[in-house]
Amino acid sequence: MTVRQPTPGAQFSGFLSRFPPGTIALVKRCLPKLRRAFPGSCQLVYDYSNSLVVAFGMSDRGYEAIVALAIFPRRVLLYFDKSLPDPKGLLEGSGTKVRSVALQSASELDHGDIHALLKAAKKHSGVAFPRTGSVRMIIKSESKKGRPGRSARA
Repeated sequence: MTVRQPTPGAQFSGFLSRFPPGTIALVKRCLPKLRRAFPGSCQLVYDYSNSLVVAFGMSDRGYEAIVALAIFPRRVLLYFDKSLPDPKGLLEGSGTKVRSVALQSASELDHGDIHALLKAAKKHSGVAFPRTGSVRMIIKSESKKGRPGRSARA
């Protein structure tokens, strides 16, 4: 008798269910917009003890992602490559590879400064995206226990 593995979508729903309802609602409104912004991309899901990260790129290698949505209990951040030009100074953080902007609503992805950052990230990546195409979800990691040295306050 073979045991059926849950689909990546079902696994993701399970991971997401541990977050507060407001965070879940925001993520569920943001993800379709990001899928439309990056058609034909791979959606890589990383499950950590206190967060989920959903990275969008054209390969299954996370370090090649163009943007990533980091989901924490009390906030949702959109990460961009640190080398992306940020003329309005929206990106926060001093990471060596990425910087982020906090999302308050999904509509920020459709217009305004964050939408402009998404367009710039797409162009900056140098990737030619198809006009349409389904996004393939890949579960890259599943945490069995917390990572040492990490705080759950994010």
